[in-house]
Amino acid sequence: MFDTTFDYIIVGAGTAGCLLANRLSADASKRVLLIEAGRKDDYHWIHIPVGYLHCIGNPRTDWLYQTQPEPGLNGRALRYPRGKTLGGCSSINGMIYMRGQARDYDQWAQLVGDPGWGWHASLPYFML
Repeated sequence: MFDTTFDYIIVGAGTAGCLLANRLSADASKRVLLIEAGRKDDYHWIHIPVGYLHCIGNPRTDWLYQTQPEPGLNGRALRYPRGKTLGGCSSINGMIYMRGQARDYDQWAQLVGDPGWGWHASLPYFML
């Protein structure tokens, strides 16, 4: 057991968790711990665009979640792929990503009183 304290503990090293850990750790006075339950992203199919066909439904990279049966689906449950690896769902989705709406980022920045979380401040992180 570690005898260490942290200012922030982030559970999940998906896109959001990694971004949050990066941004919080930019302040050298803060101690940040990022925890990921899945493996590192060394599975070769993660790094090939069509590789999602080998990642989704694979217990090595997918939590294999299912939705609850829904009346509107004639009682069927659907698979709900969720990434179980460093990078989370972004690692198993065929290298496709979608940014959120600019107004969402600006609203988050307003809520926390920090313009660094706004759209124009966040956009460069998507371009890395």
